[in-house]
Order: sequence, then structure tokens, then C-alpha cells
Amino acid sequence: MIKKLVTIFCISLFQLIGYAQTNHLFESLEDALLAHPDSVYRLDLSRGSLKEVPQEIFNFKNLRELDLSKNKLTDLPDNFIFENLEVLHLTKNKFEFIPKVICKNTRLKQLFLGKNHISEIPECFGDLTELVIFDIWFNTVSVIPESMVNLKKLESFDLRGMSYSEEFQKEWREKLSWVEIQFDVGCDCGI
Repeated sequence: MIKKLVTIFCISLFQLIGYAQTNHLFESLEDALLAHPDSVYRLDLSRGSLKEVPQEIFNFKNLRELDLSKNKLTDLPDNFIFENLEVLHLTKNKFEFIPKVICKNTRLKQLFLGKNHISEIPECFGDLTELVIFDIWFNTVSVIPESMVNLKKLESFDLRGMSYSEEFQKEWREKLSWVEIQFDVGCDCGI
């Protein structure tokens, strides 16, 4: 009986340690680089005035959450592909388009691109079939691709801060009937 309790305790302890490791947030690149690269699951590089993505982050193969919000990024490098990335924060940067390399991160569940200068969502977004939350508020998006209907797990799509006609809103609410789409009040604006 004691042996069984010790075994259960050890298994619980290992699960707790694993949970703590995967939920530990590194708040600087310097701190993350001091850790073993395989132990970096969450990295916050927000508010760093970054104009480029630091190449060192590609050492972190187990990265699940990356916060690059509130920087000065305009693009992502072609090698911006993470096998395990689930959450990506790119809010408040200088993007004028959504880099298509994002579509190669097919495990993404949450994508935050609010408050940039984006006018179009690329067709490849239909490949992000694990996406649950897509937040692109306060941009200038006038083109939403038909491939968005492939996102059967999508639950929330935030399009606030942009002007859309009531017809446009109705059309997309019908196409994505399972999704909570957040629009501002419809306008008589042609879009």
C-alpha cells in the first residue's frame, strides 16, 4: 500500500513539475537564453521596440506562446515556423499585411493582430484549422478570404474598430454561423 502511495505521489509530483515548466513565463530574451532551450515554452518580448524578430528565439523548439506585441515589427522572417506554437501576440506593431508565414504555424489556437495597419487577411488563413480566437480589431481590413469557412474550431473573431456595412456583417455572420463575430454598429459605407 505504501509503495502504491509513493508511486502515485511521484507521478503527481512529476505532473506538477511538468505543468510548472510549461507555464513558466520568460519575460526577457536574456532570461530565456539562460535556461535550457527545450524548457522555454512561454516568452514575452512585448514592449521591446523590436524592429526585427530576434533570431535566438528559433532555438526554442517547444515554444507554445510568444508575445511580440507593442513593438515596431513590420514583417516576420520566412523561418518564423514553430511546430508547437499555440498563442501568438502581435498587437500594436506596424504590420501593413499579415505575413503568410503565420499560416505555416498550423497549431495556432489564438492569434492577436489588433491595432496594426492590416487591410487584408490572406487566403492561407484557411490552413489554421486549430484557430479558436482571431483578434484583428482596429485595422483597416476590407478583404476576408472565403477560406475562413474552413476554421470550424473558431469561436471568436474580433473585427471591432472598423467600418462595415450591415450587409457585409450579415454575410459573414451567416458564413461563420458558429463564430461569435464582434463588429461595431453597421454603417452605410459600402464595405
